[in-house]
Amino acid sequence: MKPLTKNRLKLVFIAILFSMPVITAWTVFKNPQMLEGVKTKNHGELIIPAVPSELTGFVISGDSIDMERLKGRWVLMHIDFDGQCTSACKKSVLRTHQLNILLNKDSRRFRRIYLTKSNVQETTLLFKDESLNVYSWGEEQINRLNQSVKGLVDGDMLLIDPLGNIMMKYKQDADPYGIQKDLKLLFKTSQIG
Repeated sequence: MKPLTKNRLKLVFIAILFSMPVITAWTVFKNPQMLEGVKTKNHGELIIPAVPSELTGFVISGDSIDMERLKGRWVLMHIDFDGQCTSACKKSVLRTHQLNILLNKDSRRFRRIYLTKSNVQETTLLFKDESLNVYSWGEEQINRLNQSVKGLVDGDMLLIDPLGNIMMKYKQDADPYGIQKDLKLLFKTSQIG
């Protein structure tokens, strides 16, 4: 084999070698179904694509409510469709209250809200939790959320990033340690909130 041909083959081999990761990444990006069934690190269900939202849009008279302490924070939103907080609901809220303790110094980057159809003051007294923000919502707001995020059931929790994107969903019986691990990963990689 001539030296010129040999050098060209080496050059082609190097070009193919360096282009393979780019081609593979592009193929997976264009065909996300190729990754279905692959085990991920997250404990919640990723919402793909993330849904841009305004918290004020899910609350009755949201424009008149001061939500400044929620801006720029990671928010875990409990969903109560029927206004009946069962024992499983109370247990879920209590478990997520423990997240403030589990998150330690990062707890300042995290807030929890509870959306209910029942009386806000009664719900607040029910939980006796100062770190839980309780807001009222109605059918219009529920329909708006159901159109944005498909497959929601009573008791689900949604994680909202500091920019207002709904990006992850948890079941009512989600493990608080799993949520904590997800939040720690997000806090570590996020430069916002």
